[in-house]
Formats: sequence, structure tokens, C-alpha cells
Amino acid sequence: MFLNLALIGTPLSHSFSPFIQTRFLKNTGLNGGFCCFETEGGDALAQTLETLKHYSFRGFNVTVPHKEEIRQYLCSEDEIASGVGAVNVVLIDNGLKGFNTDVCGFEGMLKDGGCDMQGANVLLLGCGGASKAVLYSLKKSNVRLTVVNRDTAKAERVLSAMNFDSASIQDYNFIKSNINFDYVINGTSMGLKDGVFADMSKVECAKAALDLQYKKGLTPFLCNMRHCGCALLDGFPMLVYQAARAFEIWTGVRPPFTVAEIAGELGLNN
Repeated sequence: MFLNLALIGTPLSHSFSPFIQTRFLKNTGLNGGFCCFETEGGDALAQTLETLKHYSFRGFNVTVPHKEEIRQYLCSEDEIASGVGAVNVVLIDNGLKGFNTDVCGFEGMLKDGGCDMQGANVLLLGCGGASKAVLYSLKKSNVRLTVVNRDTAKAERVLSAMNFDSASIQDYNFIKSNINFDYVINGTSMGLKDGVFADMSKVECAKAALDLQYKKGLTPFLCNMRHCGCALLDGFPMLVYQAARAFEIWTGVRPPFTVAEIAGELGLNN
């Protein structure tokens, strides 16, 4: 059997998913390939889905900006995808079946970093698509949560939809005051293009600062959290763990890997 797998979204030029999934195919002895389809929304997205079905693709990853839009094309989705309100993995099997493996990825990242969120005092920056998986996971840990978002009304809608009633919602003026947390999590895309992040000098973090972004060296957010002396963790483990779970959904096989090995092969080790 030859497995056709793919990634859809835009932009995709920065993605490590083709490398990771091709590595999984090689190391499990499965024949296949992984393609990227830079795809806008609307009719373009619908046409890409028809192409994937026509050429017998087994499944695909979904990245920004389609994690929510893709849901209208699905015949089913798993409990986590429904709870998060976003899909990042689709299995093509008598229709399109949606899954969310970002939650699994985030929890793998926490485990690797030795982060115990149970009852912790947590600051989350951003309330967009990436943050929804974080919120789904944090809800299980009974955290004391503060969410900072430019659009506080949007944050209220997201938290309400996820039945996360106990969180405090603030705008970015909040981080201009002296504040203390156990964990600070960046779920925004801030700094990706220009390397500039919000001033975090008055935010103290006792245990770990976690960034869903990743790059060689420290991300802009993690650079701004060095003054705390806490652990600084980027989102590369989250990417790898969610990818491994996606591969398992498509193939039924759990690929052998370590995050450190893959990071080394990609030249990401600090």
C-alpha cells in the first residue's frame, strides 16, 4: 500500500511537517509521500479537498487559517475536536473524519518539560486557534487562569463556548503591572515576522514560560522571559507529538521517535 498524505493551509514554506511525516514513513517501513497544498479558503479549499479525495490521499494535516473552516466539510469529528472547536487532522475514509491532535501535542510538551499544571496559577497570552487546544487541556487541571487578548470580547466568546467560566480576561495593559504566575504561555503569533514581542519585564514566572512557537534558539517571547530565571520551553515538542498522533490516526502505527533526535536532524538544538 502506498500512502498519500498532505498538509493544507497558507503559508506553508516554514513548515517542518513534511520532514517529520516523511521520517515517520521511513522509520515505520511504510511506502508513501507527504505533499503540501498552499490553499486559500472558500472555493479554493473545497477544490483542494476534491483533489485529495480524487487522488486517493489517506489523510492530511490542517493548519492556519483552515482549522475551523474545515469543519463544515466533515462527516464526523472526534470528541476533542468538538470540544476545542478546531480540527488539525483529517482521515479520508468514506468521507472526511476530523480530529484534533494539538491537545495531545501540548500535553506531550508539558510532560517533556516536567510541567504540572494541576491547580497552577497560569497566564495565557492570546485566545486564537492555537490557544484553544491549550484551554481544553488546562480545563482538566483546575488551573487559576488569566487570559490576555487584544479583543477581550472575542476571548469571552471563546471561553464561554468551551465552558471555561472561572478565567479572568484582560487586555494587554494588564502585563504593564507587576504580576506573578507559576506558568506563562504564549499562544499568539506575535514576533513571528519582525522578532518584536510585547514588553514582559514586569511579568514574573516561577516555574516555566512556554511558547507554542518554535525556532532555532529562543523565540522572541522566550527572550523576553529570561529575566524570570524559570524554564524556557518552545513549541517544537508539541509539533512532534501532534504529528505522531496524526500519523497513528492515518496508519494505525505509532512511529518510533524522540523529540531530541528530530530537533537535531533539523538543526534546531540550541
